[in-house]
Amino acid sequence: MTHAAERPWELPEDPQALAQVRALSHVRALTDLFGRRPDLTGVYSPADLTKEAVLWSA
Repeated sequence: MTHAAERPWELPEDPQALAQVRALSHVRALTDLFGRRPDLTGVYSPADLTKEAVLWSA
């Protein structure tokens, strides 16, 4: 098991890996928000685009 897997609460030092962690965190938060608030669909187009991308990648 790698060091990062042992301590998931620690952020990576690599800027590229850190950017990926941020992007995945943002997508996860939007997915959770749409799951709890389906009435927000159509209000914020970047969020709608993210939702569609997650659905198509599953």
